[in-house]
Amino acid sequence: MPANTTNYGFKKPYYTDNADVGVLNENFELLDAELTPSVIQTSAPPTTNHKGKISVILGWIANRIKAITGKASWWDSPSVTLEDCSAHITSGSHTAATVSQDGFMPALDKQKLDNAVSAYTANRLMLRDSYGRAQVQAPAASFDIANKSYVDDNFVAKNTASTMSAMLTAQSNTSYTTKQVRNIVIWTSGDTPPASGYGDILVKIF
Repeated sequence: MPANTTNYGFKKPYYTDNADVGVLNENFELLDAELTPSVIQTSAPPTTNHKGKISVILGWIANRIKAITGKASWWDSPSVTLEDCSAHITSGSHTAATVSQDGFMPALDKQKLDNAVSAYTANRLMLRDSYGRAQVQAPAASFDIANKSYVDDNFVAKNTASTMSAMLTAQSNTSYTTKQVRNIVIWTSGDTPPASGYGDILVKIF
């Protein structure tokens, strides 16, 4: 009884065996079948270097071709060929993105991103620095951003003594047990007190 090869099972007669054309023909039939396999594209290849029969390896290759093209079968033509990709990349003819369509970034927009700064620089995009801060100039219009310098110069800091430069008018109400600012009305002359409202404090000077 002849031995068989490891992978394909070809018969290997011993040197002491008589020549048998039937054995040779059987080997040729096996070889012919293995050299014309059906390619099965559903099996993904192993993740490491691996040996396999020709039919298995061809199935792995077909599976990878299918994955690259994104088509249902390895024999389907891809929507875009590698030659198309090469021409598209080297020619520089890219469709710019719009508000409704994906695309490539126009050179002007790329320049705007590259020129972004954290300092207050006119006509530049705002970029936060490594501390998460960014700078703006002092506001000039109603909806401008106020920077720290403007706030410090125009508003009283918390827990800081200051002299009020404008008149403060308190509410007129009867919530006499509630802590709140009260209007102080000074009565300097005459028998008729000056006009006042609920919650006002009237002080007469004699």
